[in-house]
Amino acid sequence: MRTPEGTTSPVGAPRFPTARRAGCPFDPPPAFDTIRSDAPMSRMTYPYGQVGWLVTGYDQARAVLGDVRFSSLPEGKLSPVKVPGSELDLAALPPGMFVNMDAPEHTRYRRLLNSHFTVRRVRQMEEWVTGIVEGVLDDMEKAGSPVDLVERFAKPIPTLVTSELLGLPVEQRAGFQHDVSVLFSLSSSGEEMVESMTRLGGTLGALLAAKRAEPTDDLLGNLISDTDLTDDELLGITFVLLIAGLETTANMLALGAFALMEHPDQLAALLADESVVDDAVEELLRYLSVVQVGPVRVAAEDFEFEGHRIRKGEVVTVSLPAANRDPGRFPDPDRLDFGRGDSGHIAFGRGPHQCMGHHLARLELRIGYLSLFRRFPGLRPAVPAGDVPTREMMVTYGVQRLDVVW
Repeated sequence: MRTPEGTTSPVGAPRFPTARRAGCPFDPPPAFDTIRSDAPMSRMTYPYGQVGWLVTGYDQARAVLGDVRFSSLPEGKLSPVKVPGSELDLAALPPGMFVNMDAPEHTRYRRLLNSHFTVRRVRQMEEWVTGIVEGVLDDMEKAGSPVDLVERFAKPIPTLVTSELLGLPVEQRAGFQHDVSVLFSLSSSGEEMVESMTRLGGTLGALLAAKRAEPTDDLLGNLISDTDLTDDELLGITFVLLIAGLETTANMLALGAFALMEHPDQLAALLADESVVDDAVEELLRYLSVVQVGPVRVAAEDFEFEGHRIRKGEVVTVSLPAANRDPGRFPDPDRLDFGRGDSGHIAFGRGPHQCMGHHLARLELRIGYLSLFRRFPGLRPAVPAGDVPTREMMVTYGVQRLDVVW
């Protein structure tokens, strides 16, 4: 994207911060604090020299995410950093990828899916989500200490939940999990990610064909029976569910468990009174804010916003971790405190593109954390906290692996 005509590139506009403070795996890069204190919405230089905007303030982040003048269409979007997947051509993705759409197309897809993720529907899933979590913990216990909590706990739970939700046959789940892992791997190249997406497309295409031949009572089966969506649209929708349902939840499960082990006072408070689990989940979501790159929007027109002149085509990146650590909204924001109460965090975004599966994610986190520490009350990292490898250069932050003992 070129700088819009009539504007100039500010000299010295900073780049998107990625360096975290050594020994502080749960805190965002400290540069965000400096940037926010100067201006909660400021100029930023993108990887190839283009200049856009960075939003670090809580109020400004909410305003951007709720303002339809900031478009979600793929045209003109730029990743603020070079991370695996940022080189993919968003315009070439399946047509059902509604996260890259604006109204009315986006609204149409959301309405077709909303009924599958209501509070009532998610509450009905509690028993089988609990069964999935307990089964994963059974396997983890059989494997014996030490284990990698990422591979044995955090990844299997959302993969199995999503497989059940989509109605994926049991015999296909191992291959499905492998391709999903490649898609989100730290070491995957853009070419490997495309290959992984192609394989997943083949798996899901065959699944759709089977469900059209014999309708099933699951999310995909119901969409096939109750809507006029094409297979390409269904494929795009499924990719959205995979990205939202697997990557973010898996990283929250692992990083949240790590944070609990490193904050024994908060873990003790949770285990002493499990009724605080909902507050604990909300505070962990605020404190960790694992979506560390984006959301990204593009100005659809020229307009004034928060005292700034925004030009059509300019790219705006919202930092959710920075917004959720804004001291103007959250007193003592760098402290994990389950007694904080209703935080009003925006870890799931806000506005028309707020994560549709947030109720299901909360359910998985609530059951996952409680079940894990009930089963293994002495759970602890097998290595010093500073030696746990993290995912700085990924869209979703977390730990690469987390060896634990009990």
